[in-house]
Amino acid sequence: MATLSLAIIKSRPNKDGSYGIKIAVASQGSTAFISTRFKVENIKQWKAGKIVRHPDADVNNRKLRALLLEYENILDTMPNPNVSAVGVKSYLESRYCKFDSLKGYAEVYIARLEKENRVSYAQNMGYTLKYLIECFGESMSLQQFTPSALTLFEKHLRKGGSSDTTINIRMSHLKALLNAASNDGIVEYKVFPFRNYKIPTKAVRDICISKEELRKLREAEFKGVSERRHTVARDLFMLSFYCAGINLTDLMDARLDGDTITFVRKKTATKKQGEKEVSITIQPEARVIIDKYITEDGKLDFGYNYSQYEQFRSFVTKGLNKIGEELGFEKKLMYYSARKTFVQFGTNLGIPLYILEYAIGQTIKDKNNRPIHDYFKVMRPQADMAIRTIISYSMDMDEEETPIPEWARKYITKS
Repeated sequence: MATLSLAIIKSRPNKDGSYGIKIAVASQGSTAFISTRFKVENIKQWKAGKIVRHPDADVNNRKLRALLLEYENILDTMPNPNVSAVGVKSYLESRYCKFDSLKGYAEVYIARLEKENRVSYAQNMGYTLKYLIECFGESMSLQQFTPSALTLFEKHLRKGGSSDTTINIRMSHLKALLNAASNDGIVEYKVFPFRNYKIPTKAVRDICISKEELRKLREAEFKGVSERRHTVARDLFMLSFYCAGINLTDLMDARLDGDTITFVRKKTATKKQGEKEVSITIQPEARVIIDKYITEDGKLDFGYNYSQYEQFRSFVTKGLNKIGEELGFEKKLMYYSARKTFVQFGTNLGIPLYILEYAIGQTIKDKNNRPIHDYFKVMRPQADMAIRTIISYSMDMDEEETPIPEWARKYITKS
């Protein structure tokens, strides 16, 4: 039967001469160690499994006993504890997050996001965890989050120079994390911490480009050392626009050797209710670009051996930023501008919002307050017509910038 105890490893001092206090796991004649956040400054401050001769000895000893008890409780749930010490340690560490550790649960949650291929979101959640630990320390439990704790975290972020937009992102991450912990049964709140907390509103980025700027981008010819990078970045931007603003990660995973592109938008896959799959016809303008880079398995290959999606996304972002500067665009050009521009052009044309939402794979916001959604279903032909109309509009340089929608023309008499 495995046993647990508090220990230090006398032969392994830290660089500053201190010793980390560990949970010693003994089983089947072997021993493994689980690190804790506690330490003693020298060997004389440790005796018989306790901290001595230290100003915070009593407080830290109580915390260590509580921590040891948590691990012992986990050990009691182990189906077969008759394994090596390493096996017991692995079991304990994998389940420690269930005992209300912010850091432990957050790391498991981030790993889950990565497994779902939500790499960018996982990375950003990791940044938020860094700020949470910076504010509250590694000993913070999920149960300790209250409205007061949220206010304290917001003040910490503002003190560090974060804008309302950044605070909105961090708080949204924290809310998602606490929601997930609650749904997983890790923590139970009598009153959810965010119930009466108002997350600061983030500024809406105006990153749409005009039809003239889109024409410049479409027709631009690049030369020199940046020719290849700029061409790939521009082609991806235009392909996104022609495919209703599809996100880069969804585009890279999609099969494009057929007449249609069908995907589930990763960003909203876990939030969207009902039908999650989006299917649209590949337009001729998109097909021309796809055929330049398509492989035998129907995926896109741009000839860059980046091992991670984030590296390629950064490559595309930097390329578009530089192109925007060289072409004299009014606003910073980024990949997301394609999605924003597509929706803005659709709005200019009077295309119904629910068709645009389907085409871009967007979660319908406030659906409960829009009961009309109970009376119809958006289908691919509607989205295809909208996409075709928007692409044609983007190429018609003689068209007025905000035309009168066709359905409204018969109600208006021009003088």
